[in-house]
Amino acid sequence: MRAGIVGMMRRWLLVVLLLLGYRVPALAGIGDWKNYTDMRSVRAVAPQGSSLWAATAGGVFRFDPDDSTYLKLLNSDGLSSNDATAIVVDNAGRIWIGQQSGTIDQYDPAARQWRSVTDISRSTKTNKKITAFHLRGDTLFIGTGFGVALFSVSRFEFIDTFTGFGSGVSQPVVNAVHRFQNRIFLATNSGIIASKTGAVNLADPSSWSVDQTAGLAANAFAEFNGALYVSSSTGLYILQGNAWGTVNNVTSSVRIIASADTGLIYTQGNLLMKVPAAPGSHITLSTSIPGVVTGGTITPGGSVVLGFTDAGIGVMNSAQQWPRYAPNGPNSNSFYKMVVDQKGDLWSASGGHTGGWGFYRFDRTTWTNYTTSNTPLLLTNDCYAIAVGPNNSKWVSTWGEGAVVVNSNGDVVRRFDYTHPGFIGVIRSGSGGIPSYTVPSKAVADDSGNVWIAGVFTTDRSKTLWKMRPDSSWEVYPGLPVPMDNGFMYEIAIDRFNTKWFTNSLISRQESPVVAYYNPQRFTNSWGSITESDGMTDDRVQAVAVDQQGDIWLGTGAGITIINEPLNPVQRISKVFDFSVRDLFINCIAVDPLNNKWVGTSRGVFVIAPDGVQQLQHYSVENTGGKLVDNNIYSIAIDGLNGIVYIGTEKGLSSLEIAAVNAKNNFSTIELSPNPVYLPNHRTVEIRGLVADCTVKVMDLSGKVIRQFPAQGGGRAFWDCRDGEGREVGTGVYIIAAHTSTGEKTALAKVAVIRK
Repeated sequence: MRAGIVGMMRRWLLVVLLLLGYRVPALAGIGDWKNYTDMRSVRAVAPQGSSLWAATAGGVFRFDPDDSTYLKLLNSDGLSSNDATAIVVDNAGRIWIGQQSGTIDQYDPAARQWRSVTDISRSTKTNKKITAFHLRGDTLFIGTGFGVALFSVSRFEFIDTFTGFGSGVSQPVVNAVHRFQNRIFLATNSGIIASKTGAVNLADPSSWSVDQTAGLAANAFAEFNGALYVSSSTGLYILQGNAWGTVNNVTSSVRIIASADTGLIYTQGNLLMKVPAAPGSHITLSTSIPGVVTGGTITPGGSVVLGFTDAGIGVMNSAQQWPRYAPNGPNSNSFYKMVVDQKGDLWSASGGHTGGWGFYRFDRTTWTNYTTSNTPLLLTNDCYAIAVGPNNSKWVSTWGEGAVVVNSNGDVVRRFDYTHPGFIGVIRSGSGGIPSYTVPSKAVADDSGNVWIAGVFTTDRSKTLWKMRPDSSWEVYPGLPVPMDNGFMYEIAIDRFNTKWFTNSLISRQESPVVAYYNPQRFTNSWGSITESDGMTDDRVQAVAVDQQGDIWLGTGAGITIINEPLNPVQRISKVFDFSVRDLFINCIAVDPLNNKWVGTSRGVFVIAPDGVQQLQHYSVENTGGKLVDNNIYSIAIDGLNGIVYIGTEKGLSSLEIAAVNAKNNFSTIELSPNPVYLPNHRTVEIRGLVADCTVKVMDLSGKVIRQFPAQGGGRAFWDCRDGEGREVGTGVYIIAAHTSTGEKTALAKVAVIRK
């Protein structure tokens, strides 16, 4: 009887919800990590049926040529690291992945299960890199940065490890490993190392021979027509008895790709060559290999596949062309400076440390890359800073070629460089004395729609600070009137008094001796400066942020300095005394909708409470179980619309979904999801569209308050479907009421809870 009544109530509630027009959106995955990397730098390729697996500098991907789909595997999915260096597929269909760190990951696609071998990564070896795999029966031969290891696939344990090889060769980097005629062959930079015929104790260095007759820098092996071949920097060789002989007078640098019944395939410069099964001249298969080859394979269907250093994998077609494949992603793994625009799209500059790869945009689904090859107005890929300007424009600062402007549609529409009045740089070689080498700082827009940019380098000290008005006219201001070596100012933040604050330090770039600020309406000399002698933790300032209370947070070379009185900076300076960040070099600071500070360092991300006293959280590669892509954090950007923190490194991008979102200025309605709520499947109702400092009340239809709490996420709150006593509520319709602290603003919505 009771089950029938409950069923009727469920149906009645669903009818009510449909009449009210409720949607059933998914609940946001608070605490979920995602990683994004460039997967075009392929280190190794392995076939599995018609699919292709690739180990890359940005993780692992599988490409299915039949439907042109990809499966990406990153450390947020289970990889120990995204720095994959070797890959092989065993007879059971499991994927073995070698890492730069020395860890070996095993992935079972059918069961979606992971296992890892960490013996090498935990060892004291200097070079732990997994360089190559060779599978023979139940034994996985593992090339490393210090020798070769043998691993039992069935027992999932090491059999033995060999590091000494006679002739003074100890712990060599093994480029390839192969078992042939009961002997183990290693391709190294010192030549070819081979176990001697009949040798029993391979731990004895005298059981090995080192042969340099086949040239140094041997790189790959293959069996073909019952013989063993090796490729090297000096040619292609075949094992004849115990000696190596040159094949067909090939004496230039080559790399074996793979062998099949019809021939052995190797590359020679931009040529793809084939050793035929029948004796005769080598056959040229292609004369236009489009990149630097790192490896390859032959598919069961006979297609030749190559891996490239920066172009993914290429599959040669019948026209000898090389269509290339890689998952959509950023143009590099470098996320040097980032910003989230008014639509919630992420933009990142790639340069600033070791050159650059342009800049990129991510709309939470697709990456769009901007480089000199596809953007005529962009004259260099060394883009080191990026900012949001008026009308959701993006200003991209380059190292040497001025700034480009991207409009709200994502089109690059303007470039500002030395040809614009006041945009003064320094003289470069061959410019005829023209100061054309222009390095603008990161731009910033004020409340009046003006865009401010500082000149990092300039030959004219009277033209250091530039302002573009909304009508596109420019005004130029002199720089800080104190002795400074070019007055380096890399980044600008504007406080509530319209004072401009400048950073003076940039990773691997020049530094200035003081931190400058500018406000002609507030300060007698327009400019001011503060140093360590005024109470700063350090003179080097890498990051600046203005929080929601108007305080200035400066990330220095030794912790964080807080300017509590921006109109009198030296009067009240405080510091973040948390021991975790007190002496660290601070790379970046971002402020979330709850006024928490997200601080990027070489030891991960620290989340500091609004007052700077308490550390709320610390995220590192270690304590996130590898979800964070790297500990050395260069940039952090917060998407306040969707509750996402983006964390940029030189090894890729991590994102973390957080509770905090931007509060609305006013509200009349609120959004609830999921709705209806099915217990126990759903545990939490998300309440969105709130104004700041909201209190949420949950009531039954009679108006009785069963739960009351403050909004936990700025512009949103969460109800765990429990009453004030901690008990789960029963089936029914509940009213969610949100109001401000004064009660002046209120919004209501209904949610149905259905217990299964």
